[in-house]
Amino acid sequence: MRAGDGDGDHGAAVRGRGPGRPARAPQAGRAARALCAQGGGRGGRRGADRCAVRARGGDVSGGAQGPALRDAHLHLAAMGDALSCVDVSSCASVDECLERVARGAAEKGPGEWVRAVGARVEGWRERAWPRAAALDEAAGGRPCYVQSFDHHAVCASAAALRLAGIEASTPDPAQGVIERDGEGAPTGLLLERAGEALWACVPAPTSSERREQVRLALASLRAAGFVEAHDMLSQPWLGPTLAALADAGDEDALAVRVWLHPPLREVEPILAGSEHWTRETVRLAGAKVFLDGTLNSRTAWMLEAYDEPAPGHPFGVPMMTAEEIDGALTRCDILGLPLAMHAIGDGAVRAALDAVERIAPTTFGTRVEHCEFIDERDVARFARLGVIAGVQPCHLLTDMEALRRITPRRVDRAFPLRDLLDACEAEGYAPGELVWFGSDAPIVPARAADNVRAACARRREGMGEAEAIGLAQAITEDEAMACMRSPEAGV
Repeated sequence: MRAGDGDGDHGAAVRGRGPGRPARAPQAGRAARALCAQGGGRGGRRGADRCAVRARGGDVSGGAQGPALRDAHLHLAAMGDALSCVDVSSCASVDECLERVARGAAEKGPGEWVRAVGARVEGWRERAWPRAAALDEAAGGRPCYVQSFDHHAVCASAAALRLAGIEASTPDPAQGVIERDGEGAPTGLLLERAGEALWACVPAPTSSERREQVRLALASLRAAGFVEAHDMLSQPWLGPTLAALADAGDEDALAVRVWLHPPLREVEPILAGSEHWTRETVRLAGAKVFLDGTLNSRTAWMLEAYDEPAPGHPFGVPMMTAEEIDGALTRCDILGLPLAMHAIGDGAVRAALDAVERIAPTTFGTRVEHCEFIDERDVARFARLGVIAGVQPCHLLTDMEALRRITPRRVDRAFPLRDLLDACEAEGYAPGELVWFGSDAPIVPARAADNVRAACARRREGMGEAEAIGLAQAITEDEAMACMRSPEAGV
């Protein structure tokens, strides 16, 4: 999600075991610790005993048919919100995008915002964003934006730029880029935190609309076989999402158990209302920070420079210094909560692991989220440090062309799942203990089959083996399912 959306994620207290590493124990015991981690590390011995029963297959709800799945990384409110936007995810060119914007604008009143989502510009014929003036024309002068599928870039119309106060004299914010033409005027494209001024002036949904969005998202997950969802709460949706979940009765929320991962800076205010977040169905599970951006916007923090970097950022956009990462881990450990660190590039992954090694958090469940690229020297550190790798293999299917174009020399190292699982096995961990799959919905749909295909076949349906990306990193179907299986199977 948007790198400017917040600072979070995951765990339970396992004290005195070194840098975040769980004690050696039988499989059910380690799975129980992972499950208690999802409860935020605040359940004590009684909570651990209860979790152990579930990890061994205890049936609390009368049983369930089929595998009980976990999506370990998504955004509930954004899933519902996307349903009310213009969908440009299947567009193949700027013109096609503008046509859809124009159709969406025709249904709006004067001055109403036209919001389009899902742009995959790397796959467009021009491989370029529309300009602000073109969006103005398509939207009939209404404020309008087209957001990238990964939420780390957005292109705004001239009307939207005016409302956001973005003009030629506006400086680039920290960890953000305002793209400019040859004369210094904004083109409309805003990368990373440059989009925050835009989001601040977009009207927010009402509380009832937000509740309905969350309800629709939970229902869609349950229909797809998921019983557990880890909501990486993003800043623009934080308050309304929390309100919607707090208002949800246990009967409604039982459809899917929700583990909350808010921005780190919001954790303590949320803890003040802890009566809402310690229920069986909704729990505060950790905090989240962003260490970098995304590959498609070339803001993922890489160890090797991009061939075509974002302006002024040859290695991507680091979002935090080493000192700031250390401080975040320390603060979470004091609170008894684990930290989830958004890290897509291998530079960000290394920075996260380096910090874990320095701070040695005693709260189990520290997570590095996305892990699309991991330097070979860092793979084994996940198991050695007891750090969870949160991965969304399904993104390989949608990003195949972009991966080949943006990272041509290291594309076969993308999503190194085989190496991760082998390194975990060498340390005594079973598949799914330290490697957790998610979707990042609504970036891509929450479909278990897509993660299995990406992890096992490394190519889209209908493609031949020669078209696969990094077949050496393929894993088995059983291993892929283990990385999605909820420890709360049967709940």
